[in-house]
Amino acid sequence: MPTSSDASPFAGTAPYYPFRAPYAQAAIDFIIERYNLSEGVRALDLGCGPRTIAIPLSYTVGEVIAVDPDADMIAQGRRLAASRRRQNIQWLRSRAEDISLRAGPFRVTTIGQAFHWMDRDEVLRKLAILMADGGGLALVNAGKRRPQENWEPVADQIVAKFLGPRTRHPKSNPQEPEHEPALVRSESFSNFTAHEFPSTITRDINSIIGCVYSKSSSARPLFGDNAKAFEVELSKALFSLNPAGVFNEQVKTEVVIAHKRAR
Repeated sequence: MPTSSDASPFAGTAPYYPFRAPYAQAAIDFIIERYNLSEGVRALDLGCGPRTIAIPLSYTVGEVIAVDPDADMIAQGRRLAASRRRQNIQWLRSRAEDISLRAGPFRVTTIGQAFHWMDRDEVLRKLAILMADGGGLALVNAGKRRPQENWEPVADQIVAKFLGPRTRHPKSNPQEPEHEPALVRSESFSNFTAHEFPSTITRDINSIIGCVYSKSSSARPLFGDNAKAFEVELSKALFSLNPAGVFNEQVKTEVVIAHKRAR
């Protein structure tokens, strides 16, 4: 169980998660269909963040166990679930590696853009025990071949001006962002396939600033007293790029499906 002394790489980002590009609904529907999810089964969402997958899944399955080591993420998730009257989600503050082997069984485990923060081999070893026969894993990520939107290079340059060049966080897995080697090493999840689902979202300036602040590498607390100056400079640059201040963003959600091998 994390303690108050743990330094979360996502400190201060939870309020800005709603500004992240949502996963395509078709991707969630695909997971539901592929694993034949229903009210009679349970789902596990590791590295759940405040809501991204756990709440949508809760409309289909009997129970979701949503796990995240960050206290703010769990608190935000609880608030959002309550506002949507979702009472079948259990929010658990924990590292994925520390989840009890008595917590299962689950039909599906979802991990949305969080596997690179975990000890992949240890998590897969535990999931082999926690997953029910016929179930499996769904890794949900931004599509690997998604081209950068025209606002992203501008934002990255200004972030670097204020915070310096982006570096890998020491708590992230050194194999970032590749998941495949761990899946191949696994005895239970080595048979996997990748699928992509396109969608489009429209952003304004505030949405872009919020999206920047939702990332561990550019969380608002990192800017300190310069946060307002950063927002002003980024806003001016974005309006220069597009005077209307509106950006259509093409998003591809990637889902890696790894069924548990029968013993």
